[in-house]
Amino acid sequence: MTTLIPAPKVAFILQVKVTFDPKDRDTFIKYFKPCYDAVVAEPECAYFLIGEDLQQPGVYRWTEGWTKDAAWFMTEQIKKPYYEPYLKATEPLFTSERVAEAYAPLAGMGHIKINISNVGKD
Repeated sequence: MTTLIPAPKVAFILQVKVTFDPKDRDTFIKYFKPCYDAVVAEPECAYFLIGEDLQQPGVYRWTEGWTKDAAWFMTEQIKKPYYEPYLKATEPLFTSERVAEAYAPLAGMGHIKINISNVGKD
């Protein structure tokens, strides 16, 4: 049974786009994954989704939902030390500028589908 539930309450949504030569995919993933794991473990991170462009290999976009506002993110979150290895290793590989955009969520239009029939059946 699939149920639609409200997404966690977020104060802002961050969307990021980075572009690499497709040959650098493994390096990107190698450094991104530990950073991703640390970010999603943060109590203020409500969700984090990432994908690679189907039409343009090497183009990655991700969306982060945060329960604190953008000012908090820029003064507290972005300064976490686990970003440094990722940025140091991958920024030189960017083939275009990183694009980061912040959005305000629209009330009542954030939901997640979950399959509750599989909950607890590991």
